[in-house]
Amino acid sequence: MKEKICVYTCMTGNYDNIKEIPKKEKGIDYYCFTNNKNIKSNTWNVIYIEDLELSNVELARRTKILGTPLINEKYDIIMWMDAAVTFQKNIRDFIDTYLEKNDSFVAFKHGNRKNIKEEMHACFRFNKEEKDKIERLIDFYEKENYQYDNGLIESTVFIKRPKNKKVIETSKLWFDMIRNYSKRDQLSFNYCIQKTGLKVKWINEKVFDNDWFLWENHNLNHEIKNYNVYYGNVHDYQMENDFHYPYQKEKNLYKINITVKKNTNLIYINLNCLPCTEIKNLKIKNIKNYEIYNSVKYKEKTVFFNTFPYIIIKDDLKEKRKLQLSFELVELTEQEKMELVSQLGDEIVKRNHTIENLKNEIEEKDNTIKNMTQKLYRKVYNKIGPKIRTMFRGE
Repeated sequence: MKEKICVYTCMTGNYDNIKEIPKKEKGIDYYCFTNNKNIKSNTWNVIYIEDLELSNVELARRTKILGTPLINEKYDIIMWMDAAVTFQKNIRDFIDTYLEKNDSFVAFKHGNRKNIKEEMHACFRFNKEEKDKIERLIDFYEKENYQYDNGLIESTVFIKRPKNKKVIETSKLWFDMIRNYSKRDQLSFNYCIQKTGLKVKWINEKVFDNDWFLWENHNLNHEIKNYNVYYGNVHDYQMENDFHYPYQKEKNLYKINITVKKNTNLIYINLNCLPCTEIKNLKIKNIKNYEIYNSVKYKEKTVFFNTFPYIIIKDDLKEKRKLQLSFELVELTEQEKMELVSQLGDEIVKRNHTIENLKNEIEEKDNTIKNMTQKLYRKVYNKIGPKIRTMFRGE
């Protein structure tokens, strides 16, 4: 008897636009759960859900983690996929590749970070979670004697058998952790599986870079409100050196006033703007040595190309010193964004070509050195080899 399979997603509020299934497969049902009555689809079964006691985020997390009676009772295998994901290849092939008969939960390992502690730091650093909630969670894990060497899930896509007792137990604990501590589900899953003993089959591919599916950004209604100041090198991250402040803002002009917290020679200022944002008219009072990080030149404009836009200040900065910065942040037009993406793509091709040429040069030099070494060895051996043989013969 074939196992019944469904794929499900959830969209609450206006966070995402529905992405149609490129090719519906026989034997797989598709469900989109939502509280947005404007969402319609030709390929998904759109199911309206509502819970006035939960926020949009909590409702989406509950559906993602606990599923619903409709799918939990009807199907043997259910696969969660984020609403920003579109499969390029067959979903059944994906499930058959990774889910075997004895597997009850299959998930991706995180592609950038190794454990929950690193993820907690990233959530605070990039304004994904409030500091007090992260500190409460850290205190909880310390009381639990939780060891952070337990891995980290990337929960964009996962497969599970919803009737499995360990899966049910883990899912309930996982959602309880979200309600009690943090909405960021990746901050608690690996703790939960250690607690319940659920065995997870891990996929060692990057969830955002593989041949199975494409991933797009969520709809972002992003208002730039805050900036972060980090003292020291962010590559040796410590949360106590990371401070968040509100901007002083006048239209597109942003002002930063900092009283230095500690003696340092390095400060990172995370501007928290979106990619494809131009920074212009930058003024930093009494500072000459600085760098605009993660930016490129585009039509004489300085533009941030990813979600980690920094100004790095390198100076002998004493505690209580005053720093003043001002600049304008202007989002590019859609046409400019397309041109910039094309420019970045061309730049990547050029860099890859340069890297390939360097590899070939290194390989040629390695072969030259190898040949020279062999010639030298033969020359030396031919010269002293007979004498060595004579010595061993006692002649």
